[in-house]
Amino acid sequence: MTDPSPSDPLTAAPPRLRYDFLDHLGSGGMADVYRARDTELGRDVAIKVFREDDDTVADRQRREREIHLLGTLNHPGLVGVHDAGTLMHDGRPRRYIVMELVEGRSLAHRLARSPMKPRQVADVGAQLADALTYVHARSIVHRDLKPENVLLDETPTFGYTLLAKLADFGVAQFVDGSRLTSDGAIMGTAAYISPEQVRGEAVGTPSDVYSLGLVILESLRGEREYTGSAVEAALARLHRPPSIPDDLPEEWRALLVAMTHDDPAKRPTAHEVAATLRDIIRSMIIDGRGKHGRGHPRAGAARASGTRTAMLASSAVGGLAIAVVAVAGAVSGVWAP
Repeated sequence: MTDPSPSDPLTAAPPRLRYDFLDHLGSGGMADVYRARDTELGRDVAIKVFREDDDTVADRQRREREIHLLGTLNHPGLVGVHDAGTLMHDGRPRRYIVMELVEGRSLAHRLARSPMKPRQVADVGAQLADALTYVHARSIVHRDLKPENVLLDETPTFGYTLLAKLADFGVAQFVDGSRLTSDGAIMGTAAYISPEQVRGEAVGTPSDVYSLGLVILESLRGEREYTGSAVEAALARLHRPPSIPDDLPEEWRALLVAMTHDDPAKRPTAHEVAATLRDIIRSMIIDGRGKHGRGHPRAGAARASGTRTAMLASSAVGGLAIAVVAVAGAVSGVWAP
């Protein structure tokens, strides 16, 4: 076997780092997110670098589960994962995920300016409901759907006025209830968790539908429904249902009332939510052309949705006693894990 020549490309140049970190995008409870350049493919990516300060065994297990879970998901409404690995920082290994970089800001950042137009809300809601339909079909519950975990790209895509992607599966669990948190612990953000999450009951896919309902309501109104401290916001939904504005068109009101029903069994599925929102979008398009009047819902929209609209019934929430719960805090500003 002959020695490679000095001009051999395998030996002539020293290896270079795959990712060139450019700037810091945001931080969360467990990780920091950076914009970086993939030097091999010549594209910008987002890199989520997990912190390892005072990690518990459960923290490390939850981190590894998130990395492997994200690697199995592939949907236009989810932030794509390209790579994962370990890097050294201050002499300590830190795990990271390389993700698709969405050129935009979070829904929370957008709502800090003003409420969104109903068409934009319908577009965002339909895309998020489609993404939830995909993950729910794989027996996964996100458990932390909130404006901070929704990324927006205002480039019209797929027939929508803007692109929405769901991020951060750090507290996701499987429908069978397997999770890495201690019994009775509440994972999620106080302002958006479902009543069953607050009560410490079994959490299934309807919990994500409830959270999406609160996100849609906030997007229309420009303000959160449940405010105050973490405990106050969590307990409030056990004593009163969300306040749905009377001036919303009937199909919006029916959908939001059904999505935020106290009984998980009476909520529509994510697929039904997506289909109903697409009916609303079609109604808006026709109204905008002047065929059915501007600013009023198309009379045929409810008929077109068939049984979907029929199932959107009113909700009632009774007062319930509850023990003190621990709730994860919200992350504001630019999206961070």
